[in-house]
Amino acid sequence: MKNISRILGLGSLVFSINAAADVLGGSVEVSYWQGSYSGQVTSAGEVLDLEDNLKLDDGGFVEIAATFEHPIPVLPNVRLKHIGLDESANGSFTGTFDGVTYTGDVATDLDLTHTDLILYYEILDNYVSVDVGLDVKKFDGKLELRDPANAALTSTTTIDDVLPMLYVAAEVELPLTGLSLGAEVSAISYSGDSLQDAKIKLRQGFGLAFIELGYRQIGIDIEDVSDVDVDVDLSGAYLSTGIDF
Repeated sequence: MKNISRILGLGSLVFSINAAADVLGGSVEVSYWQGSYSGQVTSAGEVLDLEDNLKLDDGGFVEIAATFEHPIPVLPNVRLKHIGLDESANGSFTGTFDGVTYTGDVATDLDLTHTDLILYYEILDNYVSVDVGLDVKKFDGKLELRDPANAALTSTTTIDDVLPMLYVAAEVELPLTGLSLGAEVSAISYSGDSLQDAKIKLRQGFGLAFIELGYRQIGIDIEDVSDVDVDVDLSGAYLSTGIDF
């Protein structure tokens, strides 16, 4: 009888471990994004085009991300992302921007580096999955314009906003293929300001590992950031790889 109890107890323990494995999970991944800039920045009515004036074109950017999912219904799952979006270029501009007068060559450093803390709930989790939650995006960047011949002629606009956004993600698995098609959107619009971060993706799984190919677009339209209006779009294809456990 004692042996039977021990066997049953061991079986319960194994079942509990397996059950926990089914509901605990996460992922780690790294992405390379080839993004192209478009848009403009404005100060006191003076408009600078990112491509024509500042010669900001495209760049390669790396993002790292980690996700943790758990079985506690009242607590959200957590996803953390960080991407460095620092791009420099040399253009030309004659005029006054942000109180500084330029008369020719201008060097630009546009840094839109940010970190995302995403808290979300899975409202559907089968061959079709749907997540809904909150994306808190923290910028740690700047827009700097300077005269290469005179360091005193420098304009610096700090971009360090914290923006809460609605987050929605959906994914459809194609049975027996390891393939899935999905989309993610984080967005907010308030008092004329807006921010959206969206992607579509195709993922191929190989056991725990995966490769993902997609297209991402970030649109920022914010007025009066240190007396500068920012209307910037960054979009392009990306490639990710990682493990999903």
